[in-house]
Amino acid sequence: MKNSQLALAFIFLLQFFAFEGLSSEFTLRAGIAKVDITPVESLYLGGYDSSLRGDPSDGIYGKLYVRSLVFDDNTSRSAIIEADITGFSTEYSIALRRLIEDETGIPYENIILGSVHNHAAPTLGSNNSETEWYRQFNNNVLKSVKDAIADLEPVKIGGAIGTSYIAMNRRKRMEDTLSYLTFDENNSSQSAGVYKTDNPVLIREMEGVYRLGSNPKGPIDPEVGIMRIDKLSGRPKAVFVNYACHPTSLGARNNTISPEWNGHMLEYIEEMLPDVTGIFSNGAAGDINPRFVGGLEGNVDCLERTAQLGQEIGREVVRVFNTIQTEYALNPEIKVVNENIVLPLKYNHVMRDFRQTTLDLPVTALKIDEFIWITYPGELFHEIGQQVKASTHSRYSFIVGYGNGSYGYLPTQAAHSEGGYEPNSTRFAPISEKIFVRGIERMLSKLY
Repeated sequence: MKNSQLALAFIFLLQFFAFEGLSSEFTLRAGIAKVDITPVESLYLGGYDSSLRGDPSDGIYGKLYVRSLVFDDNTSRSAIIEADITGFSTEYSIALRRLIEDETGIPYENIILGSVHNHAAPTLGSNNSETEWYRQFNNNVLKSVKDAIADLEPVKIGGAIGTSYIAMNRRKRMEDTLSYLTFDENNSSQSAGVYKTDNPVLIREMEGVYRLGSNPKGPIDPEVGIMRIDKLSGRPKAVFVNYACHPTSLGARNNTISPEWNGHMLEYIEEMLPDVTGIFSNGAAGDINPRFVGGLEGNVDCLERTAQLGQEIGREVVRVFNTIQTEYALNPEIKVVNENIVLPLKYNHVMRDFRQTTLDLPVTALKIDEFIWITYPGELFHEIGQQVKASTHSRYSFIVGYGNGSYGYLPTQAAHSEGGYEPNSTRFAPISEKIFVRGIERMLSKLY
Protein backbone atom coordinates (compact mmCIF):
# COMPACT_ATOMS: atom_id res chain seq x y z
CA MET A 1 0.00 0.00 0.00
CA LYS A 2 2.75 2.41 0.99
CA ASN A 3 4.71 1.65 -2.18
CA SER A 4 1.70 2.30 -4.40
CA GLN A 5 1.04 5.63 -2.66
CA LEU A 6 4.67 6.63 -3.18
CA ALA A 7 4.42 5.67 -6.84
CA LEU A 8 1.26 7.77 -7.29
CA ALA A 9 2.89 10.70 -5.54
CA PHE A 10 5.94 10.40 -7.78
CA ILE A 11 3.76 10.34 -10.92
CA PHE A 12 1.86 13.38 -9.65
CA LEU A 13 5.10 15.28 -9.11
CA LEU A 14 6.33 14.38 -12.60
CA GLN A 15 3.05 15.61 -14.09
CA PHE A 16 3.19 18.78 -12.01
CA PHE A 17 6.71 19.70 -13.07
CA ALA A 18 5.99 18.76 -16.67
CA PHE A 19 2.94 21.04 -16.62
CA GLU A 20 4.90 23.82 -14.98
CA GLY A 21 7.59 23.57 -17.64
CA LEU A 22 5.00 23.48 -20.39
CA SER A 23 3.02 26.40 -19.00
CA SER A 24 6.19 28.43 -18.55
CA GLU A 25 7.15 27.75 -22.14
CA PHE A 26 3.79 28.76 -23.55
CA THR A 27 2.74 31.52 -21.16
CA LEU A 28 2.60 35.00 -22.64
CA ARG A 29 4.69 37.62 -20.88
CA ALA A 30 4.09 41.37 -21.06
CA GLY A 31 5.78 44.49 -19.77
CA ILE A 32 4.75 48.12 -19.93
CA ALA A 33 6.45 51.42 -19.13
CA LYS A 34 6.07 55.14 -19.67
CA VAL A 35 8.68 57.88 -19.70
CA ASP A 36 7.87 61.53 -19.11
CA ILE A 37 8.79 63.65 -22.15
CA THR A 38 7.15 66.88 -20.99
CA PRO A 39 9.49 69.67 -22.11
CA VAL A 40 10.93 72.25 -19.75
CA GLU A 41 11.72 74.63 -22.59
CA SER A 42 9.57 76.54 -25.04
CA LEU A 43 9.08 74.51 -28.22
CA TYR A 44 7.31 74.79 -31.55
CA LEU A 45 4.11 72.77 -31.75
CA GLY A 46 3.05 70.64 -34.70
CA GLY A 47 -0.09 69.76 -36.60
CA TYR A 48 -1.24 73.13 -37.92
CA ASP A 49 -0.05 75.58 -40.51
CA SER A 50 2.62 77.97 -39.26
CA SER A 51 0.63 80.90 -40.67
CA LEU A 52 -1.35 80.83 -37.41
CA ARG A 53 1.24 79.31 -35.12
CA GLY A 54 4.50 81.09 -35.76
CA ASP A 55 5.65 81.36 -32.16
CA PRO A 56 6.88 78.66 -29.75
CA SER A 57 4.80 77.34 -26.87
CA ASP A 58 3.75 79.63 -24.04
CA GLY A 59 2.98 77.12 -21.27
CA ILE A 60 2.14 73.54 -20.31
CA TYR A 61 -1.17 72.00 -19.21
CA GLY A 62 -0.53 68.34 -18.40
CA LYS A 63 2.24 65.83 -19.03
CA LEU A 64 3.44 64.15 -22.22
CA TYR A 65 4.81 60.60 -22.31
CA VAL A 66 6.25 57.93 -24.54
CA ARG A 67 4.69 54.59 -23.63
CA SER A 68 5.87 51.10 -24.58
CA LEU A 69 4.12 47.74 -24.37
CA VAL A 70 6.34 44.69 -24.94
CA PHE A 71 5.17 41.10 -25.44
CA ASP A 72 7.31 37.96 -25.14
CA ASP A 73 6.27 34.40 -26.06
CA ASN A 74 9.55 32.81 -24.90
CA THR A 75 10.74 32.71 -28.51
CA SER A 76 10.33 36.24 -29.84
CA ARG A 77 9.36 39.71 -28.70
CA SER A 78 7.30 42.55 -30.09
CA ALA A 79 6.94 46.18 -29.03
CA ILE A 80 4.16 48.72 -29.45
CA ILE A 81 5.41 52.25 -28.79
CA GLU A 82 3.25 55.36 -28.68
CA ALA A 83 4.59 58.89 -28.26
CA ASP A 84 2.57 61.96 -27.31
CA ILE A 85 3.69 63.95 -30.35
CA THR A 86 2.22 64.96 -33.70
CA GLY A 87 4.06 62.33 -35.70
CA PHE A 88 7.21 60.73 -37.06
CA SER A 89 8.44 61.21 -40.60
CA THR A 90 8.98 57.94 -42.44
CA GLU A 91 12.75 58.43 -42.43
CA TYR A 92 12.82 59.19 -38.70
CA SER A 93 10.61 56.20 -37.96
CA ILE A 94 12.86 53.80 -39.88
CA ALA A 95 16.02 55.09 -38.18
CA LEU A 96 14.49 54.96 -34.70
CA ARG A 97 13.15 51.42 -35.18
CA ARG A 98 16.65 50.32 -36.29
CA LEU A 99 18.09 51.94 -33.17
CA ILE A 100 15.55 50.17 -30.95
CA GLU A 101 16.45 46.86 -32.62
CA ASP A 102 20.15 47.45 -32.05
CA GLU A 103 19.68 48.46 -28.40
CA THR A 104 17.07 45.89 -27.32
CA GLY A 105 17.30 42.95 -29.70
CA ILE A 106 13.62 43.21 -30.64
CA PRO A 107 13.48 42.58 -34.40
CA TYR A 108 12.85 45.66 -36.54
CA GLU A 109 9.88 43.91 -38.15
CA ASN A 110 8.28 43.35 -34.73
CA ILE A 111 8.41 47.00 -33.68
CA ILE A 112 5.35 49.21 -34.09
CA LEU A 113 6.35 52.84 -33.59
CA GLY A 114 3.37 55.14 -33.41
CA SER A 115 2.39 58.65 -32.45
CA VAL A 116 -0.97 59.69 -31.07
CA HIS A 117 -0.98 62.62 -33.56
CA ASN A 118 -1.38 65.28 -30.87
CA HIS A 119 -1.72 68.76 -32.43
CA ALA A 120 -0.92 70.45 -29.11
CA ALA A 121 2.47 68.75 -28.71
CA PRO A 122 5.99 69.58 -29.87
CA THR A 123 7.13 68.56 -33.32
CA LEU A 124 10.28 66.64 -34.20
CA GLY A 125 10.81 69.13 -37.02
CA SER A 126 13.93 71.15 -37.67
CA ASN A 127 12.60 74.16 -35.74
CA ASN A 128 13.10 72.19 -32.51
CA SER A 129 16.28 70.35 -33.50
CA GLU A 130 18.61 72.46 -31.33
CA THR A 131 16.62 71.90 -28.14
CA GLU A 132 17.43 69.55 -25.28
CA TRP A 133 13.98 67.96 -25.64
CA TYR A 134 14.81 66.97 -29.23
CA ARG A 135 18.31 65.74 -28.34
CA GLN A 136 16.95 63.48 -25.58
CA PHE A 137 13.91 62.21 -27.46
CA ASN A 138 15.41 58.98 -28.83
CA ASN A 139 17.00 58.19 -25.46
CA ASN A 140 13.59 58.54 -23.83
CA VAL A 141 12.01 56.20 -26.36
CA LEU A 142 14.77 53.65 -25.76
CA LYS A 143 14.34 53.97 -22.00
CA SER A 144 10.61 53.28 -22.28
CA VAL A 145 11.23 50.10 -24.29
CA LYS A 146 14.03 48.90 -22.01
CA ASP A 147 11.91 49.61 -18.93
CA ALA A 148 9.04 47.65 -20.47
CA ILE A 149 11.41 44.72 -21.11
CA ALA A 150 12.54 44.88 -17.49
CA ASP A 151 8.86 44.78 -16.48
CA LEU A 152 8.15 41.53 -18.40
CA GLU A 153 6.24 38.90 -16.43
CA PRO A 154 3.71 36.14 -17.16
CA VAL A 155 0.24 37.61 -17.71
CA LYS A 156 -3.36 36.81 -18.38
CA ILE A 157 -5.23 38.81 -21.02
CA GLY A 158 -8.78 39.69 -22.00
CA GLY A 159 -10.58 42.11 -24.27
CA ALA A 160 -13.81 43.97 -24.82
CA ILE A 161 -15.29 46.72 -26.97
CA GLY A 162 -16.66 49.92 -25.46
CA THR A 163 -18.51 52.80 -27.11
CA SER A 164 -17.78 56.51 -27.16
CA TYR A 165 -19.16 59.50 -29.01
CA ILE A 166 -16.53 62.10 -28.19
CA ALA A 167 -15.73 61.99 -31.93
CA MET A 168 -17.51 63.61 -34.87
CA ASN A 169 -17.22 63.32 -38.62
CA ARG A 170 -15.31 66.36 -39.87
CA ARG A 171 -16.30 66.40 -43.56
CA LYS A 172 -18.83 69.22 -43.62
CA ARG A 173 -21.14 69.59 -46.62
CA MET A 174 -21.56 73.31 -47.18
CA GLU A 175 -24.68 75.33 -47.88
CA ASP A 176 -24.82 78.47 -50.03
CA THR A 177 -23.24 81.11 -47.79
CA LEU A 178 -21.34 84.36 -47.74
CA SER A 179 -19.01 84.59 -44.74
CA TYR A 180 -15.81 86.23 -43.57
CA LEU A 181 -14.65 82.84 -42.31
CA THR A 182 -12.45 80.62 -44.44
CA PHE A 183 -13.13 76.91 -44.94
CA ASP A 184 -10.48 76.12 -42.29
CA GLU A 185 -9.77 78.78 -39.70
CA ASN A 186 -6.90 76.65 -38.38
CA ASN A 187 -4.89 77.06 -41.56
CA SER A 188 -5.79 80.37 -43.17
CA SER A 189 -7.77 83.05 -41.40
CA GLN A 190 -8.60 86.68 -42.02
CA SER A 191 -8.83 87.27 -38.27
CA ALA A 192 -5.45 85.90 -37.10
CA GLY A 193 -2.01 84.89 -38.30
CA VAL A 194 -0.10 86.09 -41.34
CA TYR A 195 -3.31 86.52 -43.34
CA LYS A 196 -4.95 88.76 -40.76
CA THR A 197 -6.39 91.84 -42.41
CA ASP A 198 -8.27 94.99 -41.45
CA ASN A 199 -10.26 94.68 -44.67
CA PRO A 200 -11.70 91.15 -44.74
CA VAL A 201 -13.62 90.03 -47.78
CA LEU A 202 -16.78 87.97 -47.96
CA ILE A 203 -16.06 84.40 -49.04
CA ARG A 204 -18.58 82.54 -51.18
CA GLU A 205 -19.38 78.92 -50.46
CA MET A 206 -21.67 76.82 -52.63
CA GLU A 207 -24.03 74.03 -51.70
CA GLY A 208 -22.53 70.57 -51.84
CA VAL A 209 -18.88 71.57 -51.42
CA TYR A 210 -17.02 69.62 -48.70
CA ARG A 211 -14.85 71.49 -46.19
CA LEU A 212 -13.28 70.79 -42.80
CA GLY A 213 -15.85 71.35 -40.09
CA SER A 214 -18.44 69.57 -37.98
CA ASN A 215 -20.78 67.02 -39.50
CA PRO A 216 -22.91 65.76 -36.58
CA LYS A 217 -24.99 63.56 -38.91
CA GLY A 218 -21.91 61.98 -40.49
CA PRO A 219 -20.63 58.50 -39.59
CA ILE A 220 -17.85 57.69 -37.14
CA ASP A 221 -16.39 54.50 -35.70
CA PRO A 222 -17.63 54.59 -32.08
CA GLU A 223 -15.75 51.45 -30.98
CA VAL A 224 -13.32 51.72 -28.09
CA GLY A 225 -11.07 48.67 -28.39
CA ILE A 226 -9.71 47.56 -25.01
CA MET A 227 -7.15 44.93 -24.02
CA ARG A 228 -6.78 44.20 -20.32
CA ILE A 229 -3.53 42.70 -19.04
CA ASP A 230 -3.37 41.17 -15.56
CA LYS A 231 -0.64 39.66 -13.45
CA LEU A 232 -1.07 35.93 -12.80
CA SER A 233 -2.36 36.85 -9.35
CA GLY A 234 -5.29 38.59 -11.01
CA ARG A 235 -4.12 42.07 -10.10
CA PRO A 236 -4.48 44.48 -13.03
CA LYS A 237 -1.29 45.53 -14.75
CA ALA A 238 -1.99 47.38 -18.01
CA VAL A 239 -4.60 48.48 -20.49
CA PHE A 240 -4.32 49.07 -24.23
CA VAL A 241 -6.92 51.47 -25.68
CA ASN A 242 -7.75 52.05 -29.36
CA TYR A 243 -10.12 54.74 -30.68
CA ALA A 244 -10.39 56.71 -33.91
CA CYS A 245 -10.33 60.48 -33.36
CA HIS A 246 -7.92 63.32 -34.12
CA PRO A 247 -6.37 64.95 -31.02
CA THR A 248 -7.39 68.38 -32.31
CA SER A 249 -9.84 69.74 -29.73
CA LEU A 250 -7.28 72.54 -29.32
CA GLY A 251 -6.78 74.55 -32.50
CA ALA A 252 -3.96 76.52 -34.06
CA ARG A 253 -4.57 79.59 -31.90
CA ASN A 254 -3.66 77.53 -28.84
CA ASN A 255 0.05 77.67 -28.05
CA THR A 256 -0.04 75.79 -24.75
CA ILE A 257 1.39 72.26 -24.68
CA SER A 258 -1.34 69.76 -23.80
CA PRO A 259 -1.66 65.96 -23.76
CA GLU A 260 -4.97 66.51 -25.60
CA TRP A 261 -8.08 64.44 -24.90
CA ASN A 262 -6.26 61.12 -25.27
CA GLY A 263 -3.56 62.03 -22.74
CA HIS A 264 -6.19 63.20 -20.26
CA MET A 265 -8.05 59.94 -20.90
CA LEU A 266 -5.03 57.88 -19.83
CA GLU A 267 -4.45 60.23 -16.90
CA TYR A 268 -8.02 59.56 -15.74
CA ILE A 269 -7.73 55.79 -16.25
CA GLU A 270 -4.51 55.58 -14.25
CA GLU A 271 -6.04 57.67 -11.47
CA MET A 272 -9.13 55.43 -11.26
CA LEU A 273 -7.10 52.20 -11.66
CA PRO A 274 -3.95 52.91 -9.60
CA ASP A 275 -2.22 49.60 -10.43
CA VAL A 276 -2.66 50.09 -14.18
CA THR A 277 -0.41 51.71 -16.77
CA GLY A 278 -2.20 52.65 -19.96
CA ILE A 279 -1.20 52.98 -23.59
CA PHE A 280 -3.31 54.46 -26.40
CA SER A 281 -3.07 54.10 -30.15
CA ASN A 282 -5.11 56.24 -32.48
CA GLY A 283 -7.21 54.36 -35.00
CA ALA A 284 -8.52 55.19 -38.46
CA ALA A 285 -9.04 58.87 -37.68
CA GLY A 286 -8.44 60.46 -41.08
CA ASP A 287 -11.94 61.94 -41.34
CA ILE A 288 -12.75 62.13 -37.63
CA ASN A 289 -12.31 65.07 -35.24
CA PRO A 290 -13.42 65.57 -31.63
CA ARG A 291 -16.91 66.95 -31.06
CA PHE A 292 -15.37 70.41 -30.89
CA VAL A 293 -12.22 71.88 -32.42
CA GLY A 294 -10.84 75.21 -31.33
CA GLY A 295 -11.04 77.69 -34.19
CA LEU A 296 -13.81 75.86 -36.07
CA GLU A 297 -17.58 76.38 -35.91
CA GLY A 298 -17.15 79.23 -33.43
CA ASN A 299 -15.37 77.05 -30.82
CA VAL A 300 -12.66 78.67 -28.73
CA ASP A 301 -9.66 76.83 -27.32
CA CYS A 302 -10.32 75.60 -23.79
CA LEU A 303 -7.76 73.44 -21.99
CA GLU A 304 -10.24 72.40 -19.30
CA ARG A 305 -12.85 71.37 -21.85
CA THR A 306 -10.27 69.20 -23.61
CA ALA A 307 -9.53 67.48 -20.29
CA GLN A 308 -13.25 66.85 -19.78
CA LEU A 309 -13.43 65.21 -23.20
CA GLY A 310 -10.70 62.80 -22.16
CA GLN A 311 -12.38 62.07 -18.85
CA GLU A 312 -15.61 61.23 -20.68
CA ILE A 313 -14.05 58.46 -22.76
CA GLY A 314 -11.88 57.51 -19.78
CA ARG A 315 -15.00 56.68 -17.76
CA GLU A 316 -16.11 54.29 -20.51
CA VAL A 317 -12.71 52.58 -20.58
CA VAL A 318 -12.73 52.11 -16.79
CA ARG A 319 -16.29 50.78 -16.86
CA VAL A 320 -15.52 48.23 -19.56
CA PHE A 321 -12.10 47.34 -18.09
CA ASN A 322 -13.77 46.29 -14.83
CA THR A 323 -16.04 43.83 -16.69
CA ILE A 324 -13.23 41.99 -18.50
CA GLN A 325 -12.32 38.50 -17.31
CA THR A 326 -8.70 37.70 -18.16
CA GLU A 327 -7.35 34.24 -18.98
CA TYR A 328 -4.14 32.58 -20.06
CA ALA A 329 -3.55 33.15 -23.76
CA LEU A 330 -4.52 29.93 -25.52
CA ASN A 331 -2.20 30.80 -28.38
CA PRO A 332 0.48 33.13 -27.02
CA GLU A 333 2.71 32.87 -30.09
CA ILE A 334 3.67 36.30 -31.49
CA LYS A 335 2.92 36.27 -35.19
CA VAL A 336 4.02 39.17 -37.38
CA VAL A 337 3.60 39.84 -41.09
CA ASN A 338 5.26 42.83 -42.78
CA GLU A 339 4.46 43.69 -46.39
CA ASN A 340 4.49 46.59 -48.79
CA ILE A 341 1.05 47.11 -50.31
CA VAL A 342 1.53 48.76 -53.71
CA LEU A 343 -0.91 51.62 -54.25
CA PRO A 344 -1.38 53.76 -57.38
CA LEU A 345 -0.68 57.48 -57.23
CA LYS A 346 -3.16 60.18 -58.19
CA TYR A 347 -3.02 61.44 -61.74
CA ASN A 348 -1.61 64.84 -60.80
CA HIS A 349 1.24 63.12 -58.91
CA VAL A 350 1.99 60.92 -61.91
CA MET A 351 2.11 63.98 -64.14
CA ARG A 352 4.91 65.39 -61.99
CA ASP A 353 7.01 62.29 -62.60
CA PHE A 354 5.62 59.73 -65.03
CA ARG A 355 8.40 57.32 -64.00
CA GLN A 356 6.69 56.75 -60.65
CA THR A 357 3.07 55.66 -60.86
CA THR A 358 2.87 53.66 -57.61
CA LEU A 359 4.03 53.80 -54.01
CA ASP A 360 4.99 50.95 -51.67
CA LEU A 361 3.02 51.35 -48.46
CA PRO A 362 4.63 49.50 -45.50
CA VAL A 363 2.12 47.69 -43.28
CA THR A 364 2.60 45.53 -40.20
CA ALA A 365 0.10 42.98 -38.87
CA LEU A 366 0.67 41.60 -35.37
CA LYS A 367 -1.36 38.73 -33.87
CA ILE A 368 -1.35 37.42 -30.31
CA ASP A 369 -4.11 34.97 -29.42
CA GLU A 370 -7.44 36.68 -30.26
CA PHE A 371 -5.88 40.14 -30.67
CA ILE A 372 -4.71 41.67 -33.95
CA TRP A 373 -2.99 45.02 -34.53
CA ILE A 374 -2.74 46.43 -38.08
CA THR A 375 -0.73 49.56 -38.83
CA TYR A 376 -1.41 52.30 -41.31
CA PRO A 377 1.46 54.80 -41.72
CA GLY A 378 -0.70 57.90 -41.80
CA GLU A 379 -4.34 58.90 -41.73
CA LEU A 380 -6.85 56.23 -42.72
CA PHE A 381 -10.54 57.04 -43.22
CA HIS A 382 -12.67 55.36 -40.55
CA GLU A 383 -14.80 53.41 -43.03
CA ILE A 384 -11.67 51.73 -44.42
CA GLY A 385 -10.60 50.99 -40.86
CA GLN A 386 -13.93 49.30 -40.20
CA GLN A 387 -13.51 47.16 -43.32
CA VAL A 388 -10.05 46.13 -42.18
CA LYS A 389 -11.22 45.25 -38.66
CA ALA A 390 -14.08 43.18 -40.06
CA SER A 391 -11.73 41.32 -42.40
CA THR A 392 -9.58 40.05 -39.50
CA HIS A 393 -12.32 37.68 -38.28
CA SER A 394 -10.77 38.12 -34.86
CA ARG A 395 -12.55 39.04 -31.65
CA TYR A 396 -10.38 42.09 -31.02
CA SER A 397 -8.90 44.09 -33.88
CA PHE A 398 -7.05 47.39 -33.53
CA ILE A 399 -6.01 49.86 -36.23
CA VAL A 400 -2.74 51.57 -35.32
CA GLY A 401 -2.90 54.79 -37.28
CA TYR A 402 0.24 56.91 -37.68
CA GLY A 403 2.25 53.71 -37.22
CA ASN A 404 5.68 53.04 -38.76
CA GLY A 405 5.82 56.01 -41.08
CA SER A 406 3.96 58.95 -42.54
CA TYR A 407 2.33 58.57 -45.95
CA GLY A 408 -0.62 60.91 -45.49
CA TYR A 409 -4.31 60.35 -46.04
CA LEU A 410 -6.02 57.30 -47.49
CA PRO A 411 -9.62 58.42 -48.19
CA THR A 412 -12.47 56.27 -49.40
CA GLN A 413 -13.19 56.14 -53.12
CA ALA A 414 -16.50 57.91 -52.45
CA ALA A 415 -14.72 60.79 -50.70
CA HIS A 416 -12.67 61.43 -53.85
CA SER A 417 -15.89 62.11 -55.75
CA GLU A 418 -17.00 64.55 -53.05
CA GLY A 419 -13.70 66.41 -52.86
CA GLY A 420 -12.47 68.30 -49.83
CA TYR A 421 -9.30 68.59 -47.78
CA GLU A 422 -8.28 64.96 -47.43
CA PRO A 423 -8.87 63.83 -51.06
CA ASN A 424 -7.01 66.93 -52.19
CA SER A 425 -4.11 66.22 -49.81
CA THR A 426 -3.69 62.51 -50.53
CA ARG A 427 -1.17 61.17 -53.00
CA PHE A 428 -3.18 57.99 -53.64
CA ALA A 429 -5.61 57.34 -56.49
CA PRO A 430 -9.30 56.71 -55.68
CA ILE A 431 -9.07 52.95 -56.31
CA SER A 432 -6.46 52.67 -53.53
CA GLU A 433 -9.15 51.97 -50.92
CA LYS A 434 -10.05 48.64 -52.52
CA ILE A 435 -6.45 47.69 -53.28
CA PHE A 436 -5.42 48.42 -49.69
CA VAL A 437 -8.21 46.30 -48.18
CA ARG A 438 -7.40 43.39 -50.51
CA GLY A 439 -3.73 43.70 -49.54
CA ILE A 440 -4.63 43.52 -45.85
CA GLU A 441 -6.73 40.42 -46.47
CA ARG A 442 -3.74 38.71 -48.11
CA MET A 443 -1.55 39.62 -45.13
CA LEU A 444 -4.11 38.32 -42.65
CA SER A 445 -4.26 34.96 -44.39
CA LYS A 446 -0.61 34.47 -43.40
CA LEU A 447 -1.37 35.00 -39.71
CA TYR A 448 -3.66 31.96 -39.43
